[in-house]
Amino acid sequence: MAAVLLLVLVAVVAVVKYRERDKGSPYVPPRTGQASILLTPDQAGSGLDLNTIRADDGMAFAPDGSLYLLRTDLFKVSPDRVVTRVWRAGGYTTGGLTVLADGAVAVGVRGGLLRIDAHGKASVLAGSPAPAPGSGTAAGDGSGDGSGKGSSGSGSGSSSGSSSGDGSAGGSTATGATTGFTGVARPLGTRSDGALVVQDDSAVWTVANGAAAKVRDTPGGASSLDDGTDTRAVRPTADADGDAYFVPGADPAPGLAHRITRVTPAGRQTQVAVPATIPGLPGGPDRLTVRSLAGDGADGVYVDAVADAAGTSTSTASAGAPTPTGTATATAGLDDYVLHLHGGKASVVAHSRTAAHVLDCTLQHAVSALQLPCALPAGMAYRDGRLALDGMVHYTLEVTVT
Repeated sequence: MAAVLLLVLVAVVAVVKYRERDKGSPYVPPRTGQASILLTPDQAGSGLDLNTIRADDGMAFAPDGSLYLLRTDLFKVSPDRVVTRVWRAGGYTTGGLTVLADGAVAVGVRGGLLRIDAHGKASVLAGSPAPAPGSGTAAGDGSGDGSGKGSSGSGSGSSSGSSSGDGSAGGSTATGATTGFTGVARPLGTRSDGALVVQDDSAVWTVANGAAAKVRDTPGGASSLDDGTDTRAVRPTADADGDAYFVPGADPAPGLAHRITRVTPAGRQTQVAVPATIPGLPGGPDRLTVRSLAGDGADGVYVDAVADAAGTSTSTASAGAPTPTGTATATAGLDDYVLHLHGGKASVVAHSRTAAHVLDCTLQHAVSALQLPCALPAGMAYRDGRLALDGMVHYTLEVTVT
């Protein structure tokens, strides 16, 4: 009996140590070409529920290496993996974020953009956010203390937009307060001159000094970011040149070629070139369906795209790929890739082939990003060679690509 109790005690201690092994400890990013688990539910805490199965509402790296995650509320994951709740959304409908040059965060909400400072105080960045900060109806403007209990803050701002637009050719300058963003105004990224690239449910915009300049109306049938259903369109993104990337249609069909649209700051719309054959991608890009996009910080885009593994011949499976571990759902397996598209060229930077959609991953060390034993999360963010993936699984993944 004593021996049994001793074994139970040892097992309990092992579990506790496993759960606490990395929380708050220095994080060593994977080497180039490798992937590792950045965050698990046990490490997250602070109200950040990685067990919530959903696509990401947005994420972005800060210059100091921290990762911001938008799960309705705004969370920050420090380089040593300490998670704090920066801002409570309260009555806001949120979607999308980007980090500004001064370190604050731009968060997209219905009708406009909010600026969230380091203390969690919200003010109007552009448009007419609903509800307005400080109106008393957005129960949650305020900073978090890392415990999941946010303190109250008022926040203030003006949406007059009296400043001029950023001068982008091909767009008619108008303030968001005058024209009104349609649905949630999602910030996609920041240009080299500091202007924000934004897409709402009907157009691509640039925002500078509080003024919004419409770059181009998105065509009928383009992705709706606020359709009020569980079916979400592919989240758009932008690169450092101010090009916006999106996939038309709420349910994009297979076939990577001709699926990704680029809108330049001058309002020119083109299709992103995809080679007919891509090294490391058996069967070619026609069998892939886009799940998410992330700008590469230059003039290209990262694409997370998936094929149904059940419908893929055995000859296309990854030879010697490890068997995934964790809790599987009843859904079919996935053959999932992250591709880098730039200048008409394409390369595979990550690959996972699983027999079933596995929600958990017990990976404890860095592995080759081309032979991942666990499913790829559904959303992405990129900065300085680091690619973070989050959403639809119980963990956040990091891939070092350069």
